[in-house]
Amino acid sequence: MIRKLQRHLTFLFTAATGVILTLVLIVALFYQVRLSKSQSDAFFQNQLLDLTHRLEGTSSLSDDWLARLEAEGHFIIHIEDNRVPLFFPGSWTPFTSRDSLITLAKEEAKKQGIDTNSKPSSSSLLKTSVFPLRGEHQDSYRGTVMVFSTAAGFRSLVLLEETTKLHQELLIQTAVFLLLELLGVVSLFLVSRLVVRKAVLPIEEYQQKQNEFIAAASHELRSPLAVMQTSASAILSMPDQAPKMALFIQKECQRAGNLIKNLLLLSTGNHLPGEIQPVEIDVLLLQVFETYEPLCDSKGIKLNLKLPEDFLPKVSGNHQWIYQILCILLDNAIAYGCTGKSPAIQLSASLHDKRLSVSVIDHGPGIPNSQKDRIFDRFYRADSARNDKEHSGLGLSIAKMLSDSMQLSLEVLDTPKGGSTFKINFFHLIQD
Repeated sequence: MIRKLQRHLTFLFTAATGVILTLVLIVALFYQVRLSKSQSDAFFQNQLLDLTHRLEGTSSLSDDWLARLEAEGHFIIHIEDNRVPLFFPGSWTPFTSRDSLITLAKEEAKKQGIDTNSKPSSSSLLKTSVFPLRGEHQDSYRGTVMVFSTAAGFRSLVLLEETTKLHQELLIQTAVFLLLELLGVVSLFLVSRLVVRKAVLPIEEYQQKQNEFIAAASHELRSPLAVMQTSASAILSMPDQAPKMALFIQKECQRAGNLIKNLLLLSTGNHLPGEIQPVEIDVLLLQVFETYEPLCDSKGIKLNLKLPEDFLPKVSGNHQWIYQILCILLDNAIAYGCTGKSPAIQLSASLHDKRLSVSVIDHGPGIPNSQKDRIFDRFYRADSARNDKEHSGLGLSIAKMLSDSMQLSLEVLDTPKGGSTFKINFFHLIQD
């Protein structure tokens, strides 16, 4: 679906901008062609006026001047005085013979009612419009024919200009504009594909994370269900432990409810509402230890609880949130930190410089330093061993969110001799 949307948006963006580019280039090409033709027409008319002025005021013309005029503009100049051609062989050789071109020009003049062999009767000057001529070798020309009276009779002028080069230049300009059009459309396509790709990337990532979130939420709910299942099995095998196990089941049901609520809040990115109050860490650690000890025993994992001999002060926080953080960290240690022959996890607390720290210590493969900053990102997996649907890494992001809501510090350190140590630091201590 995302790929189809990306293709449609790319096509739409390319088509819209391509049409605009095409219109701009057409206007530019039209202006350039008109400018070239206008300049060429002005040059032709200027040379015609200059030549006419000299013919009307001069009895003879210099061959050098005519030769220079022909060479500069690739003109063909044919002058007759009372039907007698001026002896001027021309300064260059066109593709079609000069005589043929002059004959074609006279025939075109006759079509417009002007005969170069007769003196004008009704006017002292007869002039044709500027007309095109096509040579015998695909060479092109434009020209005009004039006949005017003189004191000794009349004179005629056939002026032709080769336009083959001009047409070729116009074709080259058109080809250049077409090439620019093609390059522009290709560039627009590449740019639009890149822009659209970046534009739909958040949508694609959101869709992927939405699917992962559903799988991750189901995994996070397995932890309280596993404790409840273990407690229920213990009730069947040890009926005398039924009250204690029932209490565990009740606590895990409450935990599952809080987990569902936190998952919903995590999915929307909202801050967690909750009451901050004094929490007895040693009591809470004992509760977590009693809850997870049966689960660890069933998996062959030794769970240790280490508390200092001195009395631990209360901390400012939320009992249920801290409990959930510790459960997430223990679940993480059980899943990833118990790979040795004698797996063990230590739950401990320490007090240093008015800071109380609670640690969950495992002796597994550990986490590389380059990945410690990202381990709390949502859906992040530190290595390929965690690249599965069952363990998605959503739990640590929930733990990070809960600790931030209580203004606690949650960090991951290396365990001496291998493994990972997740530490919760409490800075707001309450002294009785």
